[in-house]
Parts: sequence; C-alpha cells; structure tokens
Amino acid sequence: MNLFWLYDLPNTVFAAIVIGFFVSIGLFGQRLTRRWVKRIPGNDGRYNDLVNATVATVGVFFGITLGLISVGAWQEFSDISTNVNQEVSSINVLYRAVSLYPDPSRELLKNSLKEYVHYAIHEEWPSQQKGIVPKGGTAKVTDFQKALYAFEPVSESMKAVHAETIAAFNETIRQRRSRLQSVTGGLPSTLWLVVIFGSLLNLVIPWLLVYDRQFMQDVTIVLTAATIGLLVFLMAAMDYPFRGEFSVTPESFELLYERMKSG
Repeated sequence: MNLFWLYDLPNTVFAAIVIGFFVSIGLFGQRLTRRWVKRIPGNDGRYNDLVNATVATVGVFFGITLGLISVGAWQEFSDISTNVNQEVSSINVLYRAVSLYPDPSRELLKNSLKEYVHYAIHEEWPSQQKGIVPKGGTAKVTDFQKALYAFEPVSESMKAVHAETIAAFNETIRQRRSRLQSVTGGLPSTLWLVVIFGSLLNLVIPWLLVYDRQFMQDVTIVLTAATIGLLVFLMAAMDYPFRGEFSVTPESFELLYERMKSG
C-alpha cells in the first residue's frame, strides 16, 4: 500500500494521522479483550506486577531500538542536507572560476551554470519532492562539460585556472550524483516492519493489565500509543529527505541563483 500521500500533508496533520492510528488500535484492542483479560489472573495478586515488568522490559529494548533508528534517520537527513550545501558551494566556486575566462567562453559557461541552477530549483526539486529522480539536468551538465573542455588555455595562469575549474566541476558532479541517489532512499522495508510490529506489540501487552477503574487503563493506553505514534511519525518525516514539509529545501540554490543574477 502506497502511503506517500502522507508527505503531501502538513506535518501537524501527518502527525495527527499517525498518532491517531496507534491510539485507535490501542483503545480498540483494549476494549475488545477487556472482558477476557479480567478472567485471567484469578486470585493471583502478582499478576499485574508480572505484566508491568514485561511492559517495562519490552518497552526499554524497543525504545532503544527506536532511538537508534531515529538517530540514524536524522544523521542521514543531516548528511544529505550538508551534501546539498556542498554542491552549492562547488557550483559557486565553479562560477567564480569561469568568470576569469576570456569571452566568449566566459559568458557561455556562466549562462550554462545559471540555466543549470535555475533548472535545479524549478524542475529537479519538484520532481525530488515526488520521489522521482530528475533526468533533464544531465543534458545541461553535458552541455557545460562540452563547453568547458572545448576551451584551450594559452597562458600558464589560465592553465592553472582551467585545472581548478575542472576539479570544481568534477566535485560538483560527484555531489549532484549523491543528491540524486538520495531521492529514492529511505529505511529498508524490513526495518519498517520491525518498527510497526514492535510498536503494535508494545500496545498489545498493556491490554493484559487489569484495572479496577477503566479510565486509568484508557489513559495508560492513550499515553503509550501517543508516544509510540510520535516517534514513528518523527522517523517517517525524516525517512525521505526531499519529501514532505520537513525536508531539504532548494533555499541554498535559490540564494546562489540570486547572486548569479546580480553578478
């Protein structure tokens, strides 16, 4: 089942749906099993203590697992954001380097870079936000590469500038490739199965508790389910760095483009 439509929603709505899902499952299951569970303990006064110990043990291990996965997802999100900023820095270095070229190569290369940055903002990012790897930028990169390698420096100083420009271009290509590979990334489906079934298991165990006052059990279920739902939402929001309201934006590209237009 495709759930990517959730990324098109505001984060508050996204979070409310995820938390509401777990709370609903928790309360529904608790009401479904309540009468049966009350017949289990009999006269054993230690029954709730045993269930509470199980809840605590399973909760600790699952909490550690969720925490590690969340940290990994955040690190991946942060690395991709850093890579985008580094890509922009490389393009900026490239733009400054080609500004030292003589005409007509200078204007040709500068305009080619402007077109590429404009394309990245207005074409590549919307595609990335839909989980689609954009392909049109390859042609623009190739056009720039042809123009760059067609230039033949004469002076020694120009040869040094040309070598630096080629190095900056290669670095830009590497970072661009890394960005595009991240578009369809995300946690493996097996890991998500562990997260979902582990979350449901942590909701099932509290159903076995026996309370004299039903309200207290409802509060326990709601708080547990809401906490789990909040953590799952956090992981989902960071899982695809270019999707959703909480995502890597083209802001650094936009700032670079404004500087290019003014210079």
